[in-house]
Amino acid sequence: MVRTAIDAANAAAEDGTSLEVIDLRTLSPLDLAPVFESVRRTGRLVVVSEAPSESSIASEIAAKVQQECFYSLQAPVLRVTGFDTPYPPSKLEEEFLPDLDRVLHAVDRSLAW
Repeated sequence: MVRTAIDAANAAAEDGTSLEVIDLRTLSPLDLAPVFESVRRTGRLVVVSEAPSESSIASEIAAKVQQECFYSLQAPVLRVTGFDTPYPPSKLEEEFLPDLDRVLHAVDRSLAW
């Protein structure tokens, strides 16, 4: 999802919007300090993950940011994830994973809040 997030940042830059992309390379231990710093600076967060949104790392990040940065948030934390269905066969994988359009739509929703 890092490549998709970077593609979204590049596409947004063409429209004059600057996005920060933070790659959490490890999930255990979960180092959210850079995420907290970014949220405190920007007031927004869009979490992108290929896993379904329910009971996932995306929901954990959203919960922890809400807990630690509530007064810095200018919009709700948004999640762009795989759908809440079983993971599909490989030939349908592209339909399941978040794509550039879904990420940019979430960014637009966050900025419009």
